[in-house]
Amino acid sequence: MACGLSSAAASALQQQYGPNCLPTAHAPRWWQQLLAQFRNTLIAILLAAALLSLVLGHLVDGAVIGTVILINTLLGFVQENRAEKAVQALQSFLAPQVLVCRDDGWQQLPAEALVPGDWVRVENGARISADMRLLEAHALRVDESLLTGESVPVNKTTSGDAGELLLRAGTLVTGGDGVGQVTATGSATEIGRIHQLMGTTLSMRSPLLERISRLSRTLAFTVVLLAAIAAGIAWWRGEALEFALLAAISLAVAIIPEGLPAIISVTLALGVQRMAQRGAIVRRLPAVETLGTVTVICTDKTGTLTENRMTVQDLALADDSPALLQRALRVMILCNDAQLRNDKSGIGDPLEQALLRYAGTHGADVDVSRMESPRVDARPFSHEQPFMATRHSDGITIKGAPEWVLQRCRWMATASGVAEVVPAYWHKVIADMATAGMRTIALASAVDGQWETLDDGGWTWLGVVALLDPPRAAVPAAIAACRSAGIRVIMVTGDHPQTAATIARQVGILEDGPAAVVDHAQWASANAEERQALARDAVVFARVQPADKLELVQTLQASGEVVAMTGDGVNDAPALRRAQIGVAMGQSGSDVAREAAAMVLSDDDFAHIATAVAEGRHIYDNIRRTTFFMLPTNFSEGLVIFFAVLSGMTLPITPLQILWVNTITASTLTLAFAFMGADKGVMERQPRPAREALIPGILWWRISGLSTFLVVTVFVVFLGDATLHSDRHAHTLAVNALVGMEAGILLAMYGRWRHDRGDVVLMVAMLAALIAQGLFSCLPFFQRIFATTAMGSADMGIIAACTALAWLAGKLATASQTD
Repeated sequence: MACGLSSAAASALQQQYGPNCLPTAHAPRWWQQLLAQFRNTLIAILLAAALLSLVLGHLVDGAVIGTVILINTLLGFVQENRAEKAVQALQSFLAPQVLVCRDDGWQQLPAEALVPGDWVRVENGARISADMRLLEAHALRVDESLLTGESVPVNKTTSGDAGELLLRAGTLVTGGDGVGQVTATGSATEIGRIHQLMGTTLSMRSPLLERISRLSRTLAFTVVLLAAIAAGIAWWRGEALEFALLAAISLAVAIIPEGLPAIISVTLALGVQRMAQRGAIVRRLPAVETLGTVTVICTDKTGTLTENRMTVQDLALADDSPALLQRALRVMILCNDAQLRNDKSGIGDPLEQALLRYAGTHGADVDVSRMESPRVDARPFSHEQPFMATRHSDGITIKGAPEWVLQRCRWMATASGVAEVVPAYWHKVIADMATAGMRTIALASAVDGQWETLDDGGWTWLGVVALLDPPRAAVPAAIAACRSAGIRVIMVTGDHPQTAATIARQVGILEDGPAAVVDHAQWASANAEERQALARDAVVFARVQPADKLELVQTLQASGEVVAMTGDGVNDAPALRRAQIGVAMGQSGSDVAREAAAMVLSDDDFAHIATAVAEGRHIYDNIRRTTFFMLPTNFSEGLVIFFAVLSGMTLPITPLQILWVNTITASTLTLAFAFMGADKGVMERQPRPAREALIPGILWWRISGLSTFLVVTVFVVFLGDATLHSDRHAHTLAVNALVGMEAGILLAMYGRWRHDRGDVVLMVAMLAALIAQGLFSCLPFFQRIFATTAMGSADMGIIAACTALAWLAGKLATASQTD
């Protein structure tokens, strides 16, 4: 029998339609990623200062500035590049091999080779690799949860409606087999269209990046203004143009905290590493911090809050006799297409796997039962006739929709034989199970002679099974942790409202009382104002479609919420991309969802969300401390130069010496904040306001006070020493006093000992800074470059006194901060 395409025709179609693969964004080249690290206003000003130094012939100054800039940008590039490679290793979506009919014969080909018109055989457990129209079906059932969010498999028949005739790329065959003809490949598939929708969705900017960007613009404006004023004053006083420009360069280099981007990268990278140890891969460094700012988490149900594995919750029979139980277990085993492996994993419909597991745990042997009663014939489940029946030499087994099966049952099995069925009683049992959100399946039997007239009824009712997809064990605690942190958790699912409400209650999303559940019909018919109210009050959204998820996220964001979206399906991708932070599942998720997300949970564990929230808040605290520490230091250095130029006196610290101080601060002392442990009660705070500045107003006043203290002290030390020694000695003493005062402020801001790695890093950083300053003052090589000289015992006493005063000033500035 001729089937499919010829190799020649397939080759021509391949040229026309291209390979059968999802469109992927072209990853930037390494040099583009590196250049992206320089897209910072402060770095741009420093680059301009380096170039201007080179133009003026100050090669050492320019080279040192350039080297510092390069070092401070490399770390962020390396960490983001590593994270991107890690998530790429997870991406595997389309089936690698498919059984295709080419040249009138079946052969294995790569999934990428499929073209429209190909005939493809799909079997139980296989992933469908292209959109197809069904040609043959034998009890075929397909799990379409990746597209629809509905966890119950869909029956596929050639005589059904359009939905039953279509097989969609990315879905999974859970029972039966069939043959389909490819109708669309690659970006033309349903997956491809959702991917395109995702691609047109605006990706939100991280709150941290917004804050850093605002701070950078403020600092850039301040630097340019003060540098212009300093240069103008020097020029007005009759100084040479070169001196005026060098004064401007010195002031810019002094004020700009060039180490800040590197320390932020280190802090974020450490958070990424901590999350990776818990099974999470962060694709973009700010993602972990952003989780610490969210006010709402929109989470999918199937496979995220639940295990995506049906379990039998109850079996209702006419009585509790062992004989009746064995008859019910026999139906569960024989009227079933699933298979269980030795390792307890399974192939086929999750519901049917659940029935087999239940039978096995209640004394039935699946293999023996099937060997003793081999299948002779079968009738698959369909929407028109919602039941499955199998024929065996010793009778007929039936399972299906309870109300439909009950209508065709005349008798009810009991311990003593059979009795007339009582529909009212069983309708109440079924209703009670459905009210609890469980899916119900009826069990029945018939004699072999009824096979040809099966539709006429006259069956014997056995009972009804209630099944539920259980929640993950760690989810309730994770949701409770999110609640204590002031974060609202919303379930967004394609499941039935009752099922969704039940799971929501079990995991703690939905409190006892009236169910705050919204379905697709309510959402679709609501206007903008009504949607705002629904998004504010409801905690469960059921029967949602992909567009509903995106609209929900947008509605929440319009209300000022910072939204995190978790999910694993293709249908989640647009909302994952639109949310401030998208979290995809690594094991069960699609590559489209992973591409859209900022973070991927490799083990699909929702519990890591609560850990990530705590980590995000911890990281933000450390970044704020780093900024609060670096700004007064840099401002004081800049103001020292500004006031020196303004008064026409000698600079207390030279530009190269300022670069040395900034580099030592960034690479040693400030690292202690990056490793610093979390504050107590980090998950007992309310989320930060989305528009809160990185440095609130009260901290600016404290920064001003510390800057004033440092400026005054540096001038006093320099002017006092210059009257007794040379300017070279006074410069060296002023630099060492400044570094000592930074160390004192650092100790004050660090606060209590936390008995973790941060304490060790703090001690190492202090020791490294001490050694570096010793080399800076005493090593001839550094003395030639930085114009320094050795310090005496009296000088060390002055430095120690300055350090102690700075520690006291730092304590006063941080008196109300939590440590």
